[in-house]
Amino acid sequence: MENEHITPCAAANMPISLYKSFSDLKALNVEEVKKVCKWNFPPTKFLKLNVDGVVFSDLRKPGIGMVLRDSHGNVVMAATVSGNAMNDPTIIELFAIFKGLQLCLPLAIPKLIVESNCWLVVQELQDAQESSLADGNLIMEVKGLLSLFQEVRMEHVN
Repeated sequence: MENEHITPCAAANMPISLYKSFSDLKALNVEEVKKVCKWNFPPTKFLKLNVDGVVFSDLRKPGIGMVLRDSHGNVVMAATVSGNAMNDPTIIELFAIFKGLQLCLPLAIPKLIVESNCWLVVQELQDAQESSLADGNLIMEVKGLLSLFQEVRMEHVN
């Protein structure tokens, strides 16, 4: 597509993630969809890190965004990063989580919820087994960062 080459693993994983999101939403009525697609406050004593990765096709560059909020919805931190060499959406999303966690660590946050819209990445990070993704080393690095928090939850959001 648009002369972009992605790994076979990324080509297979992207539709799986989209299908999971579509299936989850298809089963809900309109009111439930509004609840699913609405940002929810984290529980008391938790902070919530929302991350997202994107590829700007006109620039052929990836970008990531991160927002950290407290249990009242107040923004504690927000950041964006642009990149150069990534074109795999799954790896970009994983990198967004990695960078977000790196920014959270100096804040000494004991309890953290990390939300991503990439179902495959969330599943990989929740799985105790070795990764099947193309960049297993980055998965291991992210899991290492996750282990530094007192309590952390990985959640998929639409």
